[in-house]
Amino acid sequence: MRNIFLFLCCLVFFLSCEDKNKQSESGSTPYNPALLVEVTEFMPDAGRIREKVIIKGHNFGTDKSQVKVYFVDELTERAATVIGVDNNTIYCLTPRQLDGENKIKIVVHGKDATAESKFKYTVAENVSTIAGSAANTATEDGTLAEAKFNYLQGIGALGNESMLVFQKTDPCVRYVSIPDNAVITVHSGFAGGKPAVTKDKTKVYAAGWDSPHTIYRYTKASGWAPERIGQLGITFGKIRAVALDKNEELLYFCDAAGKFGYYEIATQKVVTLNASTDAITSDGNYLIYNWRDDHFYVSCAAKYGIYRINPDGRDVETYAGFNGGVVRDGYVGEECAFAQPDGLTLNEDGDIYVCEGFKAHVIRKISIIDNYVSTVAGYYDGANDGSQIDGSPIDARFNYPYDIDNDGEGNYWIVEGWGNAVRKYAVE
Repeated sequence: MRNIFLFLCCLVFFLSCEDKNKQSESGSTPYNPALLVEVTEFMPDAGRIREKVIIKGHNFGTDKSQVKVYFVDELTERAATVIGVDNNTIYCLTPRQLDGENKIKIVVHGKDATAESKFKYTVAENVSTIAGSAANTATEDGTLAEAKFNYLQGIGALGNESMLVFQKTDPCVRYVSIPDNAVITVHSGFAGGKPAVTKDKTKVYAAGWDSPHTIYRYTKASGWAPERIGQLGITFGKIRAVALDKNEELLYFCDAAGKFGYYEIATQKVVTLNASTDAITSDGNYLIYNWRDDHFYVSCAAKYGIYRINPDGRDVETYAGFNGGVVRDGYVGEECAFAQPDGLTLNEDGDIYVCEGFKAHVIRKISIIDNYVSTVAGYYDGANDGSQIDGSPIDARFNYPYDIDNDGEGNYWIVEGWGNAVRKYAVE
């Protein structure tokens, strides 16, 4: 009897150990702070945005909230979406990255590990037409297919594939939404240029192109209805764009005569910081604020270049171009050239994108990594045959792209002057 009892005890102990081993093998073992976090492999080794990637290794634990995955390119770390984890496996979706080979780094409970091999990311790009065309010039609301536009010169991206566009001919402001399949006029009789959109995309500010340069605010809460909040006055030339400062308290501008200043939103105070920046053109300049270096960038079509100006207006630098009216790729301060730099925008990394209108009809990019200016979409066409062609960036054709805005979601929204259309340049 005693031997039988000992046998049963041993059997229970053995089965208990076997069950624990099965649990460990299934990945239900929690994170152990006494052990290293290791990455042994991942699959696939290449892909695009939202690619499903499986990372294998040890000591990942089971708490998804304590696991982070980063794809590291030459500029920054970009967080992936972690969708599942067990002790030996992480399941994630790749973020948007720079084209090329990037590292994979994981962080588990504050401990990090990096895979030995690299993930090859391939950027997917496409140009499409959202609404409007050169063949149908008018001001008519309706579905995206039905709506018609007139000469467009400003755009503000609102996220969720929606935007406000500013019409120069038959002046008005139109709301364009892909999810709603609608174009709606929200403000008639107002000729504004490039607006300024707050970081949370709930407010948009715009200044009138002509004197007295009335300032309007459009809010998401009001359905983007216009609210007059002040004016710049009659001492300025044409103003084609405004840009918010880093604290979103001041609206900066640079008029056609090169006067650089700001409008204080809370007090309606107007301040001229520099009365002669040399950014002189006939119908106004475009400008944006660059958070990376705390400077404003002003495109001057008449000078074929882009100025960089510090927030107090004292330091004015001829940043890029000023090499004659042609399209030529090259480095900033050296051989790069612009034919007609117009609307500007930034992406999430701080790269600058430039619309080139008359005698160019292309989109240019100034890289934050190496200061190289390249043509990223469209075909350099000095004569302009009026084409509006969708497809790959190299095959795409624009008809006077005037302004551009990035929505932070990999989309660049473009309005055309002669083309009377809203276009989309997607980079994923």
